[in-house]
Amino acid sequence: MITGIGVVAANGLDAESFCHTLQTGRSGIGPISAFDVTGYRAAVAGQVDLPVGAEVDRTILLAEGALDQALADAGWTAAAIASVGSRAGFAFATSRGGASRVMAHVQAELADREPDPDWLFDLHGCAAHLAAKAGVAGPCLTNVSACAAGTGVGGIALDMIRWGRADLVVMGGSEALIELCVGGFHAMKALSPSGRMKPFDQRREGLVLGEGAAFLVVERLEHAVARGARIYAEILGYGISNDAYHATSPDPEGGGAVRAMRMALQDAGVEPQAIDYLNAHGTSTLVNDTMELRAIGQVFGEHAAQMAISSTKSITGHCLGASGSLEMVVSVLALTRSFCPPTAGLVEPEQGHGHINLVMNQAAQAELGVVMSNSFAFGGNVASIILKRYEGEGVGTCNTTAM
Repeated sequence: MITGIGVVAANGLDAESFCHTLQTGRSGIGPISAFDVTGYRAAVAGQVDLPVGAEVDRTILLAEGALDQALADAGWTAAAIASVGSRAGFAFATSRGGASRVMAHVQAELADREPDPDWLFDLHGCAAHLAAKAGVAGPCLTNVSACAAGTGVGGIALDMIRWGRADLVVMGGSEALIELCVGGFHAMKALSPSGRMKPFDQRREGLVLGEGAAFLVVERLEHAVARGARIYAEILGYGISNDAYHATSPDPEGGGAVRAMRMALQDAGVEPQAIDYLNAHGTSTLVNDTMELRAIGQVFGEHAAQMAISSTKSITGHCLGASGSLEMVVSVLALTRSFCPPTAGLVEPEQGHGHINLVMNQAAQAELGVVMSNSFAFGGNVASIILKRYEGEGVGTCNTTAM
């Protein structure tokens, strides 16, 4: 059961403002000010409005804000979680956590400045730092399966609980906007040269990067009800797979994506027709969007014309390893606020996939019962997760107000 959420993103520094932008389709994408973008293919990103500096790794800075929100929203303190002992777990997702300090070190060396002696702050160091901040003394795992990592940790949290290894899991992801990533995607020519991100549009031209963090508190049902927790949603099941096709390009036929979605449906014990809304990976790149539409058609058939489908990356930017966790929060908000977020920027949907019900530009009000969220990544890493609106004892609504 999901009992708390927290989010820090370019389109909102808390769940309330984040939800408002989803309901209105307002993007958080704007000019990059964190570093010099001269010579790069694009000069915009979903940059979070927080101070830029090397004193604290930016991945940690973003994560701490979202983590504090999630714990407070669930009614937990670090001291209270510490009292749970080894029955509390932590699952963290990132692609480049710690790299902002590494980049600052490189830039200092290039400028012949005195570098930070403690510059090496690696991936697992992020998780250890955040788990200690949350008071978690049980299992602690880091998932770095590229852009599928944030969804994968939802599955890790689910397994920790249903396998009896934890009663409470704090899970989430964080990713900072760094020049290393902008330069890499520039070199691959994957960035949108116009700075416009239009998932599933016929005239899409590439992605726009983003940064942000999202955390969720997940608990065993009996544990949540016993302490009188407000429950938002239930994690029903998940699927993970791999294309085994190419280092960066997906299998054009969507083999791994199809397997992940079908695995998630089987794990959740629901039929494809039960899905009311699908938060798609939708990166606005030529091959990924075509693959995903093809895979959705294979899995859902005629139901693809009934369930609502959208990509929210044109609102948040593509937050890489954190994107799946952000989109789990999107899914919780959609369930509890009864709306389907839009695909901002979508004007002319790609043809040739039959009728697929894409939500364009404006949110659609809808009573949702079950939603799926997809994350597809480099290396063929793919993950899907299914959430269900909770209507039992302890049911609650998000701390957001209808806008």
